[in-house]
Amino acid sequence: MDKKLKMETLAFVLLLVAFPITSWGTTAGNDLVWWIGLISLVAGGLVPVMTRYMDHSGDMIRDVGMEFDDRTS
Repeated sequence: MDKKLKMETLAFVLLLVAFPITSWGTTAGNDLVWWIGLISLVAGGLVPVMTRYMDHSGDMIRDVGMEFDDRTS
């Protein structure tokens, strides 16, 4: 996996985890847990923007098109 895919997977996981953590922190009245959820939500939203400005010169270039499709049909 290249760096961009790893970072976007991390962002997706952060966004998935942020909502239950924030909800639990709100219902339990625990401010620390609520802040952790909010920080993970913000980080999950900012990571894809950061990947736009990463150095992609070392990424592997793949051919695109039906003839290069790896899926079985």
